[in-house]
Amino acid sequence: MIMEEIWGKKPAFVVIDAQRKFFLDRPDWKERCAAAVKDVNEFSAMFRKAGNPVIFVKFKGPTCRPYEGEDGDEFFEGIETREGDIYVEKENMNSFLDTNLEEVIKSNGCDIAVMAGTVAQYCVISTYFAAFDHKITSYLAQGTFLGTTPETEAAVDCICKVLTKERTQKFLDTGE
Repeated sequence: MIMEEIWGKKPAFVVIDAQRKFFLDRPDWKERCAAAVKDVNEFSAMFRKAGNPVIFVKFKGPTCRPYEGEDGDEFFEGIETREGDIYVEKENMNSFLDTNLEEVIKSNGCDIAVMAGTVAQYCVISTYFAAFDHKITSYLAQGTFLGTTPETEAAVDCICKVLTKERTQKFLDTGE
């Protein structure tokens, strides 16, 4: 659900599992992925410009679906990373479990995580809800998360707090 209220003081942008090994063989996937990558890059640029951290969480190891290719750990084509971005590796669905993600977020003075990534109904939503257990308020960035189908993305969108680019930019600019 689209949110106007933002609780917390400083957000980090957390991109979860935007890796080629999660690319799905579906007729609409390339278009959906390209649109999400564009939005991830736009949110990332806003956070970098504001001096807020951009954190990429990468799943290491094999996935539950086979991926043919040597580049499975690489980011989706078009994802823009920059010097100063932070990388966290994980082995579980929940990006906080057995990682230093909480420490990375909090050591950068952040108490909010605005999240993006794939697969929305698994790793993204697991991390979204786990953030609250770490006293981090979580939101999803509109247009930046991919589910296995548009219907699963819509379901995640219904139960999670979602921020638009415009609302996020206003918060980054004013703290309100």
